[in-house]
Amino acid sequence: MTELKGFWSYVHADDDVDNGRVSRLAQDVAAHFEMLTGEKISLFVDKDEIEWGEDWRGKIDESLASIAYFIPVLTPRYFMSAECRRELQFFARRARQLGIEELVLPLLYVDVPSLHEDTPPDDLVALVRTFQWVDWRELRFAELDSSDYRRGVAR
Repeated sequence: MTELKGFWSYVHADDDVDNGRVSRLAQDVAAHFEMLTGEKISLFVDKDEIEWGEDWRGKIDESLASIAYFIPVLTPRYFMSAECRRELQFFARRARQLGIEELVLPLLYVDVPSLHEDTPPDDLVALVRTFQWVDWRELRFAELDSSDYRRGVAR
């Protein structure tokens, strides 16, 4: 059986502010998926996949070219990050070409007010509005061992 490959796109500073909870969530999602389905998934998280001294952009581009799904962790800083924007645009363009746009799976981690505007001023925000996203704004405060957090991850 082929292992599903995905990409976790996030802003390091957001992960740092939440004491590593953003990257921890990636690990929990992958582990729960395997528990629920019996199938292993590979989730590219740059902190875990890129070694010191490696060509980080080349490694990211290589991963983006071979993944089946893309999970952007949305915060206001996400849309300000040139690298996050590039990653999302890269995968969205590829997904559109392959007809698999539904495999962009945004996770709303912190409110981004422009996502709620009818006509957002940012083209990338407008693109994200076309996808169904999961709302984690409240769950990001839940204790990692709480039933609310675990249910959210399982969902």
